[in-house]
Amino acid sequence: GGAESGFRHVKPTEYKPRLYQFVGTTYANTVIKEVGLFKQSLNKEDVFVLDNGLQILQINTPNCDKDEKVKAMHFCLKLKDERNGRPKNETIDDDPLTDERVSKVLGDKNKKDKAPPPGPHTKKLIKVSDDSGTVKMTDVATASFEPDDLDPKDVFIADLEKSVYVWVGEEASAEEKKNGMSYAHSYVSKTDRPLRSISVVNQRRAHHMYKEMAQ
Repeated sequence: GGAESGFRHVKPTEYKPRLYQFVGTTYANTVIKEVGLFKQSLNKEDVFVLDNGLQILQINTPNCDKDEKVKAMHFCLKLKDERNGRPKNETIDDDPLTDERVSKVLGDKNKKDKAPPPGPHTKKLIKVSDDSGTVKMTDVATASFEPDDLDPKDVFIADLEKSVYVWVGEEASAEEKKNGMSYAHSYVSKTDRPLRSISVVNQRRAHHMYKEMAQ
């Protein structure tokens, strides 16, 4: 039925782990909340449950409350029941971070906030043109290029590593102008840094972009 039938087709590797925290002083007032999958989410006062799909780990920390433990145990049994008894329920009473089943799932929050180091990335210039009758993108240059490489009749996407520009030529067609931004989004989403901002600049107001090109 219900929840389980959706679960039946999920391979353990595809299941997204979840971490739950149990906070309270009595069984009735113990609340269950989902917390981020970080080592920093754990403390020494509460009970946690790491739900890995087919493996459910109850983490009893040193100063946790007995009612939190009972509530967590019932929660784990309910999850197991909903999944036709297939998950394996286990309890960890030691430091959970020394347990590989926990440490390999939980990330480090402090590391996550830092931007990943830039990958092997080079500058790139791409032309957006409808010369052929339909708008399409063509790679024009990589590693280095000059403002002279930009043709006023077309729109160009200039990937300058840190930022991405859509350069709009004064004589570009309406279709080229209209499609420049969407092509740039599509291009950036496929790079190793898909979250970079994209700026649209007109040919006459592109000084900032030219300056960055020269760097």
